[in-house]
Order: sequence, then C-alpha cells, then structure tokens
Amino acid sequence: MPVLMSGTATRASVRAWNWRARCAARSPPRPGRTGPDRVGVEIELVPLADGGRPAPARLAPVLDARFAAVARPTFEPGGQLELSPAPQPLPAVIDTVLGLLRRVRERAARVGVELIAAGTDPHHDCTQVPLHRPTARYLALQRALDGHGPDGRRMMRLTASLQVCVDLRPGRAGREQWLVANLAGPHLAAAFANSPTLDGRPAGVDGARTGIWTRVDPRRCAYDGRHLDAADPVGAYLAFAAAAPRLPLPGLDARGHLSTLFPPVRPRGGYLEVRYLDAQPDGRIAAAVHTVHTLLTHPRARREALDLLLPGMGDLPAAWRAAADGWTPHAADLLAIAACAQAALGEVPAR
Repeated sequence: MPVLMSGTATRASVRAWNWRARCAARSPPRPGRTGPDRVGVEIELVPLADGGRPAPARLAPVLDARFAAVARPTFEPGGQLELSPAPQPLPAVIDTVLGLLRRVRERAARVGVELIAAGTDPHHDCTQVPLHRPTARYLALQRALDGHGPDGRRMMRLTASLQVCVDLRPGRAGREQWLVANLAGPHLAAAFANSPTLDGRPAGVDGARTGIWTRVDPRRCAYDGRHLDAADPVGAYLAFAAAAPRLPLPGLDARGHLSTLFPPVRPRGGYLEVRYLDAQPDGRIAAAVHTVHTLLTHPRARREALDLLLPGMGDLPAAWRAAADGWTPHAADLLAIAACAQAALGEVPAR
C-alpha cells in the first residue's frame, strides 16, 4: 500500500504514489510474482515484574545483538515490548514468531519479568504507567489525544496488539483487499478478543482494547470509517490524512504526518498493516494470522467476505461498538469463510 500525501498534496501528485499505481489502476500482476506471499507478524507484550509493576527497563540486558537481529525488538510508549521479525511466507513466519516468544520469555524470566500477551495491561491504569520514552513526538501525540478524552493515554500506555502485514495486490484485487481488511475489522477483533481488563480491573467484556480504540480521536484513528470509500479508496484516505491535525513538531513532513495516523488498517508501501487484533496467547497466533491472510489473499474467500460485509459498510461504527462487547454477527461467518479456503491456499495464483 502506498505512502499517501497530506495537507496541500494535489491529486496529480498522488497519482505518482504507490497505491494509485498499484491499487487504483487496473494493471496486471507484476511479472515474475509467482512465489508465496510474505507475511509480517508483529506482537506486543506487556512486561511486568515485582508483583505486577511495569518493568520494561529490566529487559534491555536480555535483548542481545543476536536476538535483536532476528526479533528487531522495540518499545511502545508505555513500555510494551514489540517483536517484529522480517516478513516470511507462511508457515515459516509463525514458527519464527513462536520461537522468538519462547526465547524472550525464558530470558525475561531470568531477570524476574513476565511478558503478558493480552490486549490491555491487566494490572494498571495510566497513572501507574509512565511514558517509557517521553520523546517530543510522544509528548506531542499525548497532548493532542488528551483533547479528545482519556482513551488516547490508555491506547498509548496500556494496550498491546498482534499486527499482521499482508502484501497488496495490484488492480481490483488490491481494492478488494483494502475493503475486506477494514470491513472485517470489527468481526475479527471480536473473534480474537483478548482484553478482559480496563485500568487494571475486570472490564466485564473481552474487547476492552477495541473499546479504547473506538473512543480515541477519530480524526487520527478513523474507527468511524471516515477513511473508507468503496468507489474512491485513494481519495477517501487522502481526505482523511489531509484533515487529520498535524502535530506541532518542527520539520514534520508529509511522511512523518502519516506516521501519526492510526486507522484500523494502515497502508504501508506495498502492503497492508492490519492493526486491530488484540495481542494473542501463543496458541491462537497461528489461527489469527492465517485467518487474516486467507481473507485477503485467497480470491474466493476475499470476494465472499466482501459480499458479506459491503452491505454493512455504513454501519461500521455500530459494528465496532459491538466488537468492544466481544460479539458481532459476522465473526463466525468470516472464520468459516477463511477455514473453507485455507486448504487450497497453496494453489491460489498470485493475482
């Protein structure tokens, strides 16, 4: 997926960018693209120690250069540990992720740290989790999100996700991928809900992280669907990006501005970054990744999903609110569509 311009960008200049070339033009598949897709998997974990206190600083000694070369670890604003190994075809990427999780948990345990795979910090509220990296960017983002309520801080400090990155197809298939990835969001978030706590207390639902995201400033996060238009996906995303307030950071260019937007699915270069899944226990990672990958890359599954979901596009905000409660009407349907298609994935042509 493309890097889209914001602010004063013109339609003519947007056409020169990646998505206009690969997703809006009805171009044929790229020559030579016959091998399996690469899939990116990024998982965030909440590090806790000493009776449940946040403990990201303790992890630095266990993230040695050899481990870091494969896992590419970073820390999110609240100290959540993110592992981002290089994209690989399925199932190799799943094996890599699960192996890295075993290794990092073993190493973390040696320094008294437990790594929690859940969508929300199970023990703390925002007052107990300081910004792990109080950079100018994160401080500016926090101030901007504070103007829309407390959930911006919750999102930054308390949430953890499983992100799945899938190669973008050219032409019509790419437009279908973009729509399915977004419209499936509430239903897959509900199917894989794993955040039963809010501010360190039982939330009464499993979708607390989804609820947080639906309440963060929609101008920047677009859980109300303002970034979507089935007829003009590029124009809709461009309008969303242009309308989002810029952070008051010196030297923030268009590319930097785009990195401060957090829609449920984010266009990145030649792929889509699916961002709405809660962090998953190890035993559910493969199912979550395979489901997303199948719905976006298997032509029949993608079109069945689109037929199911497109009539409800105007009700997307209501679907996200339902997802926060842990149930949506099409969650089981999408899982069934993916399951029926997965056996044939190895025979699907890249188009």
